[in-house]
Amino acid sequence: MGGGTVPALYLSSMTRRRNLLLTMLAMVVVVTSVASCSSDDGDGDGSSSTEVTLSTTSLSVDQDGDTKTLSVKAGSEPTVTSNQSWCTVSLASSTSSGVYTYSVVVSANTETDDRTATITVTVGSSYSATVTVTQSAASGLSLSETSFAVDASGGDITIEVSSNGDYDYEISDSWITAASTKAVSMMTTETLTFTVAQNVGSGTRTGTITFTLDDVTATATVTQSGTDVSTITADAWDIAAEMYPGWNLGNTMESNGSGLSAETYWQSTKTTQTIIDFVASCGFKSVRIPCNWYSHFDSGTTTINSSWIARVKEVVDYCIIDGLYVVLNDHYDLGWLESSFSDISDSNVAAKSDTLKAIWTQVAEYFVDYDEHLLFAGLNEPDASTSAKTAVLIEYEQVFVDAVRATGGNNALRTLVVQGPSTDIDNTYSLYTAMPTDSAEDRLMMEVHYYTPWQFCGLEEDASWGVMQYYFSSDNHVSGSSRNVSSSYEEDYIQSQFAKMKTKFCDEGYPVILGEYGCQWRDVSSDGDQDKHNASVKAFHKAVNQYAVDNGLIPFVWDINYCSRPTMTVLMRSNCSVYCSYAMEGITEGIAAASWPY
Repeated sequence: MGGGTVPALYLSSMTRRRNLLLTMLAMVVVVTSVASCSSDDGDGDGSSSTEVTLSTTSLSVDQDGDTKTLSVKAGSEPTVTSNQSWCTVSLASSTSSGVYTYSVVVSANTETDDRTATITVTVGSSYSATVTVTQSAASGLSLSETSFAVDASGGDITIEVSSNGDYDYEISDSWITAASTKAVSMMTTETLTFTVAQNVGSGTRTGTITFTLDDVTATATVTQSGTDVSTITADAWDIAAEMYPGWNLGNTMESNGSGLSAETYWQSTKTTQTIIDFVASCGFKSVRIPCNWYSHFDSGTTTINSSWIARVKEVVDYCIIDGLYVVLNDHYDLGWLESSFSDISDSNVAAKSDTLKAIWTQVAEYFVDYDEHLLFAGLNEPDASTSAKTAVLIEYEQVFVDAVRATGGNNALRTLVVQGPSTDIDNTYSLYTAMPTDSAEDRLMMEVHYYTPWQFCGLEEDASWGVMQYYFSSDNHVSGSSRNVSSSYEEDYIQSQFAKMKTKFCDEGYPVILGEYGCQWRDVSSDGDQDKHNASVKAFHKAVNQYAVDNGLIPFVWDINYCSRPTMTVLMRSNCSVYCSYAMEGITEGIAAASWPY
């Protein structure tokens, strides 16, 4: 066919095919256009059936309220509504790509139940979805009763606590204690029991129990009346006959530590009512509380820290509740006065007297309502060893007596204890010439201590001047041992020393406190006879207690709660048990063998 003219028949066929293709293309365009219009117009009401996307279907808000964000992607602006007035929704922004952002504002929940709101999102008539908003309840806490009156004898109080969370409570004073534990679930009511201790003072006292759940508090106030304390009628001799044997709360309230932690600075156990109950159960009738006041002055003053004196009162109360007598003293106090006798100039004595007066005025005023079961002892072991120094000591003790008496009330007739020079029996016998002048009759006692011989009682390692002694009393001596106590310092010596105090003071109308005595209980198994030593510890304690009482002295064993030998510990406070049974047996047998002479 070559390159000639295209036949008319063939041209006509191509034309027909071209026209058919054009017709089909036109039909596709029409269908596409119709489909596009259907997508845009839907049912003809302007709504969009394009897929709608929500950023979340649930929101959580805490009780304080908050503003949350909800995003919706849609072909047209949705309608968004909330069914609760505390939950509001407003359009915050939108984009050209169809993302609409809403602010969901939830106000604080003041109710004690959780609550929910429903946000409804609609796009036209073909799309609807919900978003759930959950808000936690406000902290709920209430008490059935907020005021309790308790009489002086004490007892239990019960408080119904309604709460919807795990609350805590704080008790303001140690004389209120929890007697039951709490186990709370959401918005339940439970009954808690609290024990109010006996109020041994005559004054009314008030304490609180404050319950806390988050930022919600509820407080119960406990008011307790005081004991009806009549004027003290018992004199020093009436009291003395009931005070033996005595026990020292040693190395506790007299430590050189600061703040309330001072109580466990020299030993590890905080004093509790349970410990004092155990002391009483062992047969002790009195507790001597060595106490440091000087280290607990508020900075730059002679004012005793209020928290410290309140804690001392708690310990005193533990004893009084158990019917024990208490001797509360001013004990060493870093030696501010007791070690000051090297300077007995008028100016130094005046300054020391002012401080001593400040201490005892405050202590006496704080304890003025207590009856005869509380005695005050002015000092501890004043380092006076000459006539001149003893004269100054008597001046200080006159300051002590006058300061207490000046506070009036029961202090006008309270029994007071003064100390001999160095509380040494020989010094006291030879140097102490006259008791302080007292406005009250028969209300003074003398105090001495006994640690003789020191090689047996206190020495913890051999020294150039002497060796440790293990064996006291002839029945316990070990033949040929250098560790035997000389017979010159055994039972007969104890009897003769205590007889000096009877003659000098007791027979003259002044009972005598043997404020401290004791001996080291040692482990001698490596170089001695342990059984003989144990028996010696018992014999010493028996002799001291028997001869003290026979002569009108009230013995107080020194006890430091250091439970590792060598030690002068009798009772283990951490578990309320007897640590040195030999000492305890000696005390018990000595008291049983004794006869009070007055």
